[in-house]
Amino acid sequence: MRAAPLLLAALLAAVAAVSGAAPQELPKWGVISRPKGFSSIRVVSAPGLAVFLNDEPAGTTDALRQGLVLEDLPAGTYTLRLEKPGYDPKIVKVTVAEGDTKEVRILGLKPKATPTPFPPGWKPPPGATPPPAPAPVRAAIIERKRVQGGTLVIGVASGATDVLPLIEGLKFECACTPALEEMKKRADGLYEFRVKLPEK
Repeated sequence: MRAAPLLLAALLAAVAAVSGAAPQELPKWGVISRPKGFSSIRVVSAPGLAVFLNDEPAGTTDALRQGLVLEDLPAGTYTLRLEKPGYDPKIVKVTVAEGDTKEVRILGLKPKATPTPFPPGWKPPPGATPPPAPAPVRAAIIERKRVQGGTLVIGVASGATDVLPLIEGLKFECACTPALEEMKKRADGLYEFRVKLPEK
């Protein structure tokens, strides 16, 4: 009679061995971590910048995400390039470790060097020989508006001295002496300036 229980126990042990061990129970709470080897880069920047990762298009920064997040990247070193028409591109090298998130802040892009603009049909004032050639500058005019006593020219420049060639161009444009009324450095590193062109 004792052989039956022993036989039953042996049979149950054999069935358990064939079917395999019971599956592990998943935890009911806790944080599920990112897979090892996959990282992300968070680009914090103004909206409207095209982002390239190792020369491949990766997306565009927007206001909703306050930039752009590049996810599921293997650990390593990457080349980020941010572009916008009319501005010099910004290139940054970023190294991320396994499962790491690296934040890259881009304050602003510098305006591209452009020739000093001369209006169509412009002629040098009397006595200006030879006529001045347009000089490359790193400044751009944003707005022109009529004010009492003349015209106010508002623009941005990559540096304080980059405004000087533009002012020289304005001098020949209006055949007058432009007056730099204000220049201040903005949070994005660019210089905002106001130049008044007096009436003739």
